[in-house]
Amino acid sequence: MYYSVIYQSKAQDNFSPKDIELMLIKAKRKNKKHKITGCIVYSGNKFIQMIQGPKQEITDLYKDIKADNRHFSVITLLEKASKEKIWSDWSMAMLNFSGGSKQVMSSRILLESYFETANKAEKKSEVFEVLRSNVLDLINESN
Repeated sequence: MYYSVIYQSKAQDNFSPKDIELMLIKAKRKNKKHKITGCIVYSGNKFIQMIQGPKQEITDLYKDIKADNRHFSVITLLEKASKEKIWSDWSMAMLNFSGGSKQVMSSRILLESYFETANKAEKKSEVFEVLRSNVLDLINESN
């Protein structure tokens, strides 16, 4: 059994693409150590992130995420137990939809492949649907 959290937030104005890359590198290292997987999408100065793993690890991480001053207006979209991870072999995936048209198109193609490669059983789960619908809403409103 795993625990899943999906949230959205707004990045501080001074949070640069370089800062996002550094955050991702640190998250990948830490997540792998704690058996956490996830996906973060950035578009229009907003984040949507899903994290999955052991319940205590996820609740501790989410507490830290909510206290992080690099973003604000953290809204929990879903928090619940799940049978399996959507992507079992990831530490953290990142999609950035804030660049030029080539970057957005590349991220959109990658997003679709991520959705296609999701764990088959989890594609019908509430966790997958909440993630998918909120990510699509975010990128559609920003582009």
